Amino acid sequence: YERLELRPARHVTVLTGPNAAGKTNALEAVSLACRGASFRRMAPADAVRWGSDIAVVEAVAEGENGPVTVRLEAPAAGRRRWSVNGKVKRSSADLAGLVPVVSFTPDDLGMVKGSADARRDALDALGSSLSAGYAKAVAEYGRVVRQRNALLRDENADRTAMVAWDERLAEAGGRLGALRLRLLARVVPAAAEAHSSVGGEALAVTYESTWAGGATEADELAARIRDGLRERQAEERARKATLTGPHRDDLAFSIGGHDARAFASQGQQRTAVLAWKMAEVAVVREVAARTPVLLLDDVMSELDAGRRDALTALLGEDTQALITTTNIGYFSSGLLDGAAIVEVGPA
Repeated sequence: YERLELRPARHVTVLTGPNAAGKTNALEAVSLACRGASFRRMAPADAVRWGSDIAVVEAVAEGENGPVTVRLEAPAAGRRRWSVNGKVKRSSADLAGLVPVVSFTPDDLGMVKGSADARRDALDALGSSLSAGYAKAVAEYGRVVRQRNALLRDENADRTAMVAWDERLAEAGGRLGALRLRLLARVVPAAAEAHSSVGGEALAVTYESTWAGGATEADELAARIRDGLRERQAEERARKATLTGPHRDDLAFSIGGHDARAFASQGQQRTAVLAWKMAEVAVVREVAARTPVLLLDDVMSELDAGRRDALTALLGEDTQALITTTNIGYFSSGLLDGAAIVEVGPA
């Protein structure tokens, strides 16, 4: 978009149009402004229109405490800059909880059998949207792992420097691990309840870690990381990568007591992911005492009628949703009554 002004309805706004018309880009702009991050993996420069030097997104949100204006300036080269009501923020972590957002895209439907990265990212994105402390813990741990990996690749690295980064890794990893476990303890019961209402079978989600040894507190987890780093020194030098810590962990879904990665049908996988998204909404409501804005990117076409109905049930009267689709026929007439329908032309 060279310029787009979107005024969503209070309840449901449906962006409809052909593929590659720019529907997802509009939702991505909302995500960047409200969460400080996109719901899809992208390089910073990907937000900038081809031929331009900078992308700018500004969102005005009305809440109980009056309007809040969030502005993002994303240059093609250099650091992104956010401001809230004109005050510059140090990082996107400072947006946490300001305008809670839950997104659901076709890529999410592969979460159960996809990469561990996708499952970790889903949990961390939820935590980061709720808490600046969580967002900062994710960012800090990522920086430490990257720096430590760079030292492992450096044949001439100073051992004293490595010891210092070992300690930073343990401390940052302990914090992040403890935050993940506390958040997951909220998400799992909500996901199980949602899954029961949609799919009938029992859903369980467990945190898998080869190094944590059942520890749950930050200091205990930090101690486990230190132990793991000592035990795997030679292997790390050979592989030139950090092999202990939360970046190696995973979430395991089971349905009816069976490992969903190995045995779940496509329909079961989709029900599990739908339940996870329903749980995200429930947790945001519980923690933030607000209903999140829902960004639903062309997921109706990927779900059967029963699962579409379950997803539609999320759109209560207190929910604001922005939905993209190529076919409004996927929506019930009741949902479309009162909805704003925005036709999006070819880009």
